[in-house]
Order: sequence, then structure tokens, then C-alpha cells
Amino acid sequence: MVQLGQKEFEELVLVALVTLPEEFRTALENVDVVVESFPPRDVIARTGVRNGFGLLGLYQGVPLKNRGPHYSGSLPDKISIFRVPIQSSVNAVEDLMQLVQHVVLHELGHYFGLSDDDMRERRGSLH
Repeated sequence: MVQLGQKEFEELVLVALVTLPEEFRTALENVDVVVESFPPRDVIARTGVRNGFGLLGLYQGVPLKNRGPHYSGSLPDKISIFRVPIQSSVNAVEDLMQLVQHVVLHELGHYFGLSDDDMRERRGSLH
């Protein structure tokens, strides 16, 4: 397990975001990316994971491709990156950065409207 403080972990997430390919970075609209220590209980129950350690990130919102005129004025979508489960999944800082990038890209895939299967098929570009 690698342990970083909240601020240091947030910096890893920021690096993952600013190093996205420009086509993805410039397409981000009305979405907040936040770092939370652990998934809340209601999220764990709603997603059906056995415990919070099985959930590394979560996208909540209306995927970009599904937004229409009704979306105007909506609160931002939310991507949560869960620090403790991610840190518990690796043993080296290098692996931590790779996993953070993977989770950020995965959740952004949902933001862009891709399913898990779509992301597996498109590993080279967004997963």
C-alpha cells in the first residue's frame, strides 16, 4: 500500500487531467473532478460493490453525448476518485500514478458516454 496525503494525491489526479490528450481536455464541460478518501455508504450500496475498496472511482451525471437543450443550467457532473481504495491497490508510487491515470481515464470514458465494453475496445485512445 502506498500512502499519500490528500494534497499529494490531488496533485496526481491533476497531473492525470492536464496530461490528457488535448481533444479530451478541451471537450470537458460542466464536470467537477474531486478526490474523496473513501466512497460514501450510500454509493457503496447503490453500486453493489461488496465493500468500498472495490470502487476506485465513480462518474455521476449526464454523459456528454446524451446532453440536449434540457441540460442547460444543470449542476456540474461529478467524477469522484477514491484515494484510500486506489492507494490500497498498489505497492509502489509508480504504480499509483499509473492507476490514478487509468481510473481518471475510465471515469472520463463514462463522461463521454462510453460503456465499460466500449472502453475495453478502445483501450488505445481512452482507457
